[in-house]
Amino acid sequence: MAIADPAAAVDLGRDDLGGDDLHELLRSSRAVGPVTRCNLLGVGGYLLTRFDDVRSFLSDLERFPAGSTYEMQVAPTVGRTFISMDGERHDVYRMLTMPAFRSRPSTSFVEERLVPLAHEVIDGFVARGEADLVAEFTGVLPFWAISRKVGLPVGTEERQRRWALALLSHPVDPRAAARASREVTLFLQPIIKERRREPLDDVLSHLLQAEHDGHQMTDEEVISHVRLLYAVGATTTSDAMSNLFWTLLTQPGLYDRARADPDSRPWIVHELLRWEPPVAVLPRLAPMGGRVAGVELPAGALVLAGIAGANRDPDVFTDADRFDPDRSDRELVTFGAGSKFCPGSHLARRQLEAALDVVCERLPNLKLLEGAEPTGGILRSAKQLRVAWDVGAPT
Repeated sequence: MAIADPAAAVDLGRDDLGGDDLHELLRSSRAVGPVTRCNLLGVGGYLLTRFDDVRSFLSDLERFPAGSTYEMQVAPTVGRTFISMDGERHDVYRMLTMPAFRSRPSTSFVEERLVPLAHEVIDGFVARGEADLVAEFTGVLPFWAISRKVGLPVGTEERQRRWALALLSHPVDPRAAARASREVTLFLQPIIKERRREPLDDVLSHLLQAEHDGHQMTDEEVISHVRLLYAVGATTTSDAMSNLFWTLLTQPGLYDRARADPDSRPWIVHELLRWEPPVAVLPRLAPMGGRVAGVELPAGALVLAGIAGANRDPDVFTDADRFDPDRSDRELVTFGAGSKFCPGSHLARRQLEAALDVVCERLPNLKLLEGAEPTGGILRSAKQLRVAWDVGAPT
């Protein structure tokens, strides 16, 4: 039997668990045992916090297929996408969507379009010398980026951000999520009709034209995958970006190092993704039950893969709770494992690095005036970062 632990006394889906509270909870659970009891939105489940256990569980899609979880949590409003599929069907639809997000096209997009876009966002507030970096930058740039990469009309990004947040609210506000889903459909239908007539060099045209093993996506399947890009791709990148700048501005000397040493920035981003990942705990179902980390789970069990705990497992990482971009132990499970490994991982990393590059260039002597530490037991982000910088200072 799993042993009761502190995570059973909180609700990982509702409680704030700000700052170190979540990490202390995961540390305590890991000390109790490999599988401990927990609670998500009032449903009891089983929590994994050790690196090898989390990686093995996420990789074992034959015994613990992921599709059923996403079918229940995401598909009702996002629609059927490759993440809610398993087996051969998953592989086919993943191949239909993957080419536009591989490393080379992602790098090209970042260099040619995202960096200028980041400058454009900062142009909107740089002269003031003060801003909420979450409201005006980290909560804006990833949605603008996805919108431009997909090929959607300029000026519609704010609606897309609102839709993304509403789509994710399905477990607690299904009516708002369903309304957002309908609005996305109405928004995309005329654009899809135009792209079928005149394709462009964008993700939407690729999705409409892609073929793999004789399969092509219908208009509704394309719309579902665009909803997924809003709700999962843009939102988690936005959350990670807020965590990045919170960390940069609260870890002594880190922002100064990032400005002075551009070569350190990719490793700062990598360490951020280990130390404070945007998806802290990933819910999955074990539809057939099975043995996990030495514990037999019943059929239909809710299993929470504690990514944030696994990434700080002291058996894998030296001085695991310390933020250290120079560490040599660099493996992490932030983007999952196995065939469900996040296909947008490269684009997400490059967006974070580009955002850091542009902020270092444009906002000299940046300092935190008031901030909210990262909160959330499942999706984790900083909700406010009021900052100031020297207007007109050399960059």
